[in-house]
Parts: sequence; structure tokens; C-alpha cells
Amino acid sequence: MYTRHLCLSANESINALAPENSEFTGALNGFAEACSEDGRNILTVSEKDGAKYFNTGSYCGFACFADGTLIEILPDKDRAKGRKVLYMEFCSRCGFTFNEMSFDPEMNFLEYFISVFAGETIKIIKSGVLSAYASREENMTSVQGTILFAENIRRNLVHRERLYVRHDVFTPDRAENRILKGAAAKLIKLTANSHSSHLLKEALSFLDEARMPYNIANEFSQCINTRNTKKYNTTLNICRMLMDKNTGTSLTGKDISCAQFFKISPAPPPPAKVKAKGKKVVVVRRK
Repeated sequence: MYTRHLCLSANESINALAPENSEFTGALNGFAEACSEDGRNILTVSEKDGAKYFNTGSYCGFACFADGTLIEILPDKDRAKGRKVLYMEFCSRCGFTFNEMSFDPEMNFLEYFISVFAGETIKIIKSGVLSAYASREENMTSVQGTILFAENIRRNLVHRERLYVRHDVFTPDRAENRILKGAAAKLIKLTANSHSSHLLKEALSFLDEARMPYNIANEFSQCINTRNTKKYNTTLNICRMLMDKNTGTSLTGKDISCAQFFKISPAPPPPAKVKAKGKKVVVVRRK
């Protein structure tokens, strides 16, 4: 959970921080190094007369650090306008419908990111998580499935009352649910919003039978887009942003707990108004 929040705007220059903010300066330094290693112009640092200066680039999003620092970069100096643009960009990427009526300009992007994931995950749970048949091998007191004789002799030579069998069980332990569980376990540690925390706890309790994902790339490769799995699309898109490095939105680095950045193009200039005046055409440009 973050305890310190710094909100910046894209293409902004930050003056040298005061000496008492040396710990915070260290967090910004580490972030700039991670951005440089990743090759994205998110934050750069320069030095002049012994003082450090920071400059943000064209990437917008958030970075949450292990020390509790949250850095948020918006595409506009106006927080409400900047967050709205950023939220809409995120929604278009994950397939979530942005609701302007419920837009809260005071909610930072990290919390919005988590709230969308938590809400969509609960929708899946309420409609019923998907299950699948999986093969299991275990010692049982009755015959279910096929007896594995060689293994049964090795394990149960003394305990004749038991049988080592292979059988199929219908379980929610499938790739989609394992991915959701892994994402929920990660995000619950970051949120400071009580409502999102409650929803994520509820999701984790419902997904108790699903294992934690071990190999993320392998888990995503097992996700098949069908009519039945359509309801997972939005949450899985968010999980890819969060856990799959190939999506190009996440950022990893020293002491970075979670980071998401999108390159947002500047807004196009307003269209010109064309007025007819006799036989001449007068073009009026908006300022």
C-alpha cells in the first residue's frame, strides 16, 4: 500500500527537491534508471550546479514502489482532465466501457486500474466461474477412476486399505481463474481503497480452489477465447497489462512493485469552422 503520492503531468520539468526530501529523490532516481533501462521516455534526470532536475516524457500512468511511493503521470496539468483522458485510454485497451457519470477526478490511476479489475472479477464470480475436468492422482479409500497398480504397490504395500488411483475432477482450477487469482493477490497489496480491498478479498475467497499461477506465459497460452470465456475478456486484458511484459504497458525495475504506462498522443487541434460569405470562403481558425 502506498503512503506517499506524487502527481505529475507529461512533459513537465521538476525543479531540484529540497535536501529533506532526499529519500523521495532516491525513489525518483531509481524510477528514472528503470525507465532508461526499459528504453521508454517516462522520466529522465539531469544535474546542474550539483542539483538534480527531473523531466517527464510523453508516457502517462503510474508506478508504485516498495517503499510506499506512488508516482502518477497525467497527460494534462488539469488533474480532472488528465485523469479522464488516461482512464479512457486504459478502458479502450482493456475493453471496459468508460462511465463518465461515475468518473471520480480525485481517484488516482492506480486505484481506478484496481477498481475496474476488482469490479469485473466480482461480476464473473457472481455469474459463475468456469470449471473444467482435471486429472488427479491420489491415495483413496475407495476406487474412483483407474487404479495405478505399480504405484499402488509401491505406496500401499503396508496400507492395504488404500488405493492409489487416477481420476478426473470437475474443478475451477483452470488457467483463467489462476490468472485472476494471481492478479488479485498482487493488487490487494497495493490498494488503499477499502471498497476495492473488500472486493479483492471476496474474489480470493471464491477462487480458493484455484492454484496461484506459476508460469504466466504458459497460463495465458492455455486461455482459449470461446463463447463461454467471453466474460473473462476484460479482466484477462487487464491481467496481461499487469503480468505480461510483452504487452508493452508494464514496467519493471529495482524496488518497483507495479507500474503501468501508456504513450498518449497529444490531442489534435480543433477543426476549423468554414463560413460561406458570398462567393468567397472564409476559414476561421479556433484559437
